[in-house]
Amino acid sequence: MEISNKKTGDYIRIDEKTGASLIELNLGGLSLIDLPGSSDHPLASNPYHPSALLTPWVNRVRNGNYSFKGKNYQLPINEPALGNAIHGLLARVPFTLVQKTESSVTLEHAYQGAEPNYPFPFTFRYTYTLAEEGGLEITFMAQNTGSTSMPFACGWHPYFSFPNTKAADLSIKFHPTSRFLSDSQMIPLKEENLQGKSEFVFSQEKVDHVFRLEPREKHVTEFIDHKHQRSLFLTQSSVQFPFLVVFQPEGYHSLAIEPMTANTDAFNTGDGLIELAPSEAFSGQIRLSIGK
Repeated sequence: MEISNKKTGDYIRIDEKTGASLIELNLGGLSLIDLPGSSDHPLASNPYHPSALLTPWVNRVRNGNYSFKGKNYQLPINEPALGNAIHGLLARVPFTLVQKTESSVTLEHAYQGAEPNYPFPFTFRYTYTLAEEGGLEITFMAQNTGSTSMPFACGWHPYFSFPNTKAADLSIKFHPTSRFLSDSQMIPLKEENLQGKSEFVFSQEKVDHVFRLEPREKHVTEFIDHKHQRSLFLTQSSVQFPFLVVFQPEGYHSLAIEPMTANTDAFNTGDGLIELAPSEAFSGQIRLSIGK
């Protein structure tokens, strides 16, 4: 499925059969989405999870096990190498079209509570909108359709790259207060104060961390291509999405920038976890744009 902005030339392509994943993004004449691992794997089984929707949990649940309202649940282990449940339930499910205009598309998946160890039905809607002035806005909306409260988190797992640019030419700037050092299961073990550090240069250090962000109504992450002096800006509310994963995969020239409402393993730690009451909804927005 494709939509385009005739005025700016921006366009996107979505795989509605695989989590309504964004598989092509062209802003300002630049192709910006990368799908690492796609030469060896179809999107539905790609171990890098490019452009995946992360919900109703983000990243990992340690050992797939959690408790909610006094009851224990055991999720399927879909990261067998580390023994975790990873990336939620909707990353690879089909979405159905709700509405399409020239510049926007809304897709929906109604989760009926089919996984017995997440028996909380909810409806999730993605809306992709190409802004008139240029850029892409993505709205995430979830509503509890069950009769009980449900534990909930939401995140997004895109990889971005610039044409004709290598990882050594890239850096990222944003506003973290701390980053998490992980244990052998890639679960946060220790929180490290960053003491004002805001830029990470990939030619100088390996980055694969969850970061806690300064709380701002408008938090801007700048992904910088120093070779061609251009930037991709990702704007979010870091009150609503207070966590960001930054991951530069070895062997690729792209970067995962993952806004999240909660921390990894929030189903156990409660760090950022949202509890949605029956009929209660969550709605959040992320905006992407190109600049210098």
